[in-house]
Amino acid sequence: MKLIQTAFKSRIASYRVHSENRYSDYNMFFESIKNKVIHLLSEVIKIHNAVKVIMELFGRYILQTQKIVNNKSFNTANKVIDSAADLNDVFYVFVDLMTTQMSEFEKRDSGWELQFIMYVEINLNKLCAFGGSSYIKLPSFIEKKKGIVNVHNQDQCCFLWAIISALHPVRERTLDVSSYPQLSTVLDIEGMTFPVNLRDISKFELRNNISINVHTLESNFENDKIVYRVVGPECGNSHYFWIKNLSRLVLSQISISQHKKYFCDGCLLHFSNENLLFQHQQNDCNHLYTSIPSREIKKDKYGAYILEPNPHYSYTNRTFRHEPYSFAYLIKYSFNDSLSKFELYRGANAANVFVKKTDNYLTRIYENYLKPIIPMEHLTREK
Repeated sequence: MKLIQTAFKSRIASYRVHSENRYSDYNMFFESIKNKVIHLLSEVIKIHNAVKVIMELFGRYILQTQKIVNNKSFNTANKVIDSAADLNDVFYVFVDLMTTQMSEFEKRDSGWELQFIMYVEINLNKLCAFGGSSYIKLPSFIEKKKGIVNVHNQDQCCFLWAIISALHPVRERTLDVSSYPQLSTVLDIEGMTFPVNLRDISKFELRNNISINVHTLESNFENDKIVYRVVGPECGNSHYFWIKNLSRLVLSQISISQHKKYFCDGCLLHFSNENLLFQHQQNDCNHLYTSIPSREIKKDKYGAYILEPNPHYSYTNRTFRHEPYSFAYLIKYSFNDSLSKFELYRGANAANVFVKKTDNYLTRIYENYLKPIIPMEHLTREK
């Protein structure tokens, strides 16, 4: 086990846990590091009472067809653990989350094969009580982009300072709290608790008649280095700052060109000029509705489950079994395109209907075009 990063007087720390052997089997790898991880969590809880934990699994993969080797990582969301937690159960909850992601990746990107599991990184963050500072210094390369304003607040109201810095921008001393109006004189914060949770932002929007978009800075380990990306919102408490220039912040993620992109705040589509962005916002994005995913059971218009509750629970996580609801396919005739056929189906028993329809269609193709034996033309001296 190796301490790889620490900050804020060890209130935030990252540990890298290796196995003594190289394993390509998940169960063998995690059993080999189990005691180390549980011991680490136990010692940290003794010091800090409660901590927020993120685990990230790193594996070495190879793409056999192109002989490319790359490192891939699979991480969990924040989980709060304290002295009352059963650390054995906590360990296997994290194991289940990471191995599920890894298995889904291997099935989705079928060309990649796992060579061996490299290590697990454990990121620990002390769970601070109300009244402490919530300011977090961002990675230097993010700050160099000059696309954000990260106010140096000394309270748990970083969300409000981010809002005020956007509503009342200043040219000088942009990071100083004293450069902006007092929170209570500008914003309606009645009934709010801090730090602000993602699910409470909609209430704040209604009370203050403003619209807020939240994005997350996510880290991954690629090609032996940490790579940051701006992604969609994640649940939980976070440190907030104002994205002053989204193009500067994310341009390197989408293009090697240095030409400015114009981003839609609603859906993050980007355009080469302001006119195209305006047309999109007027005709497309304003007609879309998005919502944050929830744990509610999803049903189709017929009342059937799209995500059916799985009776076999995975430790403490509630899981669902995906039930196919629709399918589409195209039968393409290269010798006569008029015979080509596109089929779309939405409704119950989609998997069974798909098998039945394709089986019937393939049978007709065989009967009409493959089964009949057409006599061969007589060969001439030239052929």
